[in-house]
Amino acid sequence: MTRPRVAGTAAALLLLGCAGGNAPPSPARSVPPPAPAAPTLDAMLRGDLAADAAFPWSAGRRLAWSDFQGPPPAEGSEGARTAYTLYYAWRCHRAAFEFRAIAAFRPRQSWVKRVVLNDAVQSRSVLGHEQTHFDLAEAHARGMQRHFAGLAGPCRKTDKELTALARRLVEEEKAEQRRYDAETNHGLLADPQAAWTAAVARRLRS
Repeated sequence: MTRPRVAGTAAALLLLGCAGGNAPPSPARSVPPPAPAAPTLDAMLRGDLAADAAFPWSAGRRLAWSDFQGPPPAEGSEGARTAYTLYYAWRCHRAAFEFRAIAAFRPRQSWVKRVVLNDAVQSRSVLGHEQTHFDLAEAHARGMQRHFAGLAGPCRKTDKELTALARRLVEEEKAEQRRYDAETNHGLLADPQAAWTAAVARRLRS
């Protein structure tokens, strides 16, 4: 599940400025402190993650069933659901362009059914399937990062143009996630599942 997030675009920099005048300040009044610096893109994205109680993908931090904290539905054939978001943000300062993309897991929206947890074999295979969903999201976050880094003259583009591009990349990620589920039958087909897991791992190593 993805929900694109845009923050800190070039327009945000228009809020920066300085105050002053030709006359010196009155001795009876203190000089106001300078305006605080605009937050970095990383800081803004960390704030978005904190608001969602989400945590970013990490090679050293694999998913555990304790991360799946949402209530499972009573109906349906799915044994578990991984909820994540591709968070992304950009901004321009003069001609300098910055872009960040993060794949983050959302524990409160992710869930697992008791029937999965009670079967050791099923528990391992389903958790591996869900981990590959998250790994695939990270591969696409890195792809977004590379794509935006390679843009020619991104600061000459409008926010509408950059948003359309980001949304197209998000749709590509969603399409590949659907293909992953279809080709592995949601992890039930062992050989396709192993092939997908290995292929996504190679993408993350490259």
